[in-house]
Amino acid sequence: MKSLLKLGGSGSGVLCLALAAVPSAAQSLDRGTLVIRAGTREVGSETFRIVSDSAGVRVTARAVYGTRPTIELTASVDRGRDGELAFQLDRRAGSQSGQTYAVQKRNRITVRRVERGAEQASELPGGPGTVLLADSVFSLFYQLVAFAGDGRPVTVLFPQGTRRLSLTLERVTAGAGTLVRFRGGLEGEVELGNRGEVLRIQLPSLGLEAVRKRE
Repeated sequence: MKSLLKLGGSGSGVLCLALAAVPSAAQSLDRGTLVIRAGTREVGSETFRIVSDSAGVRVTARAVYGTRPTIELTASVDRGRDGELAFQLDRRAGSQSGQTYAVQKRNRITVRRVERGAEQASELPGGPGTVLLADSVFSLFYQLVAFAGDGRPVTVLFPQGTRRLSLTLERVTAGAGTLVRFRGGLEGEVELGNRGEVLRIQLPSLGLEAVRKRE
C-alpha cells in the first residue's frame, strides 16, 4: 500500500488528559464507515465520528487493514477555536505497535512517541494554519475543509514521523455537494454531500481512496 502503511506509558499522562476531554453538549456533525481501496481492491475499513461544540471540533477514527499482521489504527484530533490542537494515534500491529501524542500550544507543537517501551519527545513549530494528520487514517483529512477558500497554504504535519507538507486548497461545487481539492506535497480531494457529510476521500498519487459505506 505504498508509503501510507509504513507508519512509523510513563510521561504521557499530561497529553492523555488533554486528549481525553469530551466536550459537553457536543453536536454530531457526521459519523459513518469508509471502505478503503487500493486501486480496485478493498484493503480496509474506517469508522469515524466528527463532533463540534463551542470549544472546537473533534474527529475520532478507527481504521483496520487486512494485512498480516492486521493493522489497527485508532486516532483522534481536537481542534480548539483558540488554535490549540491535541492529537493521539494508537497503532496495533504486532511488534511494530506504538503510540504518538502531539499537543499545540502557543504555536509550538510537542510530540511524544512511545514504541517498544522507549519514548522519544520533540518540539516543532506550529501555527493557526497547521493540520495534524495520520498515515492511513482518512477521516482526519476533514480538517482541511475549514481552511479551503481563504487562499492561504496549510501546513500539514504527520506527528508519527514529523513529515511536514505545505498544501494549497481549492473549494468547488460538485453536484449538490462540495469538493475540497488539495495539492502540493500531497494531492487529493475530500468530497462532501449536501449536508456536509463525508462521501469520499481520494489520494490519487498513492492509488488510494476511502468511500462512504451506505447505511
